[in-house]
Amino acid sequence: MKITNQSEVVIKGKSNVNSFECKYNSAFIEDEIQVSLSKQNAKIVLDGAKIAIKSTGFDCAHKMITKDFKTILKANEYSNIKLEVKEITTLKEHISAKLKVEIAGVSKEYTIPVTYDSKNNNVKGQLKINIKDFNLKAPKKLLGMVIVNDNVDIHFNLFLQY
Repeated sequence: MKITNQSEVVIKGKSNVNSFECKYNSAFIEDEIQVSLSKQNAKIVLDGAKIAIKSTGFDCAHKMITKDFKTILKANEYSNIKLEVKEITTLKEHISAKLKVEIAGVSKEYTIPVTYDSKNNNVKGQLKINIKDFNLKAPKKLLGMVIVNDNVDIHFNLFLQY
C-alpha cells in the first residue's frame, strides 16, 4: 500500500491574536508501507500502518510562525512525527480509528471518527490534541502579549493506493 502525494496533513491552531494553519509539504508523503490486516467482528486490526512525517516539512505561510512551529515540535531534536493506525472499527455507518501518535519522543493513543471513500481510497479525519500531553510548550511572543493556545487540530486527508 502507498500513501500518495495527493494526501494532505494540516495542523490548525490559535493564539489570542489570530489563528494559523501549517500545511505539510506533500512532496514528502509518497510512502510505501506494508500493512497486514486481521478482522475481528466489526474491528480490523492493522499491523505496519505507520507513517513518519518530517517535523521540518510544515509550512505555516508565514516565516516566523513556521520557525516557531518547528521550535514547538523540537524539530532539531526529533526529526519525525510518527502516526500509526492500530485498528479500525465499523459500527453501522460510523467508522473510528485507533491511532498512536508520537511527537517529540512522547506517544499517546486516540480513537477518532474517520470517513472512508472506497471509490477514491480516501481516508479523512481530524485529531484534536493538547501539546502539553507531549511535553511541548508554545512560545510566548511580544513580552507575553501573544499567547498560543495549547490545543491544536490535526486534519488528515489521505489517498491510498494498493
